[in-house]
Amino acid sequence: MTWSTLKRYQLVLVLIALTVLAGCTNRYNPNVYSGDQAMQADSISYGTITRMNAVTIKDDNTGVGLVGGGLAGGLVGSTIGGGSGRVLGAVGGAIVGATAGALAEDEFQKTDGIQITVRLDSGRSVSIVQAAEGSNFSYGQRVRVITSPNGKSRVLPY
Repeated sequence: MTWSTLKRYQLVLVLIALTVLAGCTNRYNPNVYSGDQAMQADSISYGTITRMNAVTIKDDNTGVGLVGGGLAGGLVGSTIGGGSGRVLGAVGGAIVGATAGALAEDEFQKTDGIQITVRLDSGRSVSIVQAAEGSNFSYGQRVRVITSPNGKSRVLPY
């Protein structure tokens, strides 16, 4: 394998890794707002936490890990042997890479979450799931439930 071919493989692997990692942002943190959520009027309700459960938030897989892993594995596998061995190496590498990429993406799509049940001052109860990161809540704590016009809600300290 020549030096430029090796560099090409490394570049492809780095680009695939960056693509997978780009999808790993924490969209469920109550303190992170998207651009379309800025400068809009949200409604606020007040209440008391009555229950909390640890949950896992999982996004749907995009297929980037499967395809990227398959491509990377095929490229690396094709460097093994020569002739028909090279083809078998590419196919085997693609299968192993696709499997590893799909499993990696599956793990990257998971976020530790918390399901918070709040008894609103109006008497109604709501349950909201959001990222556990940065959440430091306790039973009986007074909180604000902020609801956007699109119906998405978040729990924040009072």
